[in-house]
Amino acid sequence: MEHVFHCKGAPSLRFGAFLWFLFCCTLQMLAQSDQERIQCIVDGVRSPHHAHEADLVLRDQQGVLLTRTDYNTRNLLLHVALNSTLDKARVNELLAPLGMSVRCFTRGPLDGSAYRHMDPRDCDGVRPER
Repeated sequence: MEHVFHCKGAPSLRFGAFLWFLFCCTLQMLAQSDQERIQCIVDGVRSPHHAHEADLVLRDQQGVLLTRTDYNTRNLLLHVALNSTLDKARVNELLAPLGMSVRCFTRGPLDGSAYRHMDPRDCDGVRPER
């Protein structure tokens, strides 16, 4: 004898779960709208541990919400608050004691678009600052 469980409220539960999902996605997008993404190439990274040291230095800065320095790709990703004053000069100043510097610095809205690694050879068309 096979028992099948039917719940009269199953469609409304699914709809409620769907609405909850949409609500959470909307909150995530709203939370990102008050952030910006900084992306650049880091020169001078000698090891994964060295990259982690850079992250520790940058995380201590006011307005920095997330930082990832990737040894393999030489990419640096930062999520910062809109009111953060972090710029290329300041990042270079902070990383100089570690023997690192950045180039191909870009800063823009964190709009939910996919993250793409920059190619250290050509900065993906970003004109390097001098």
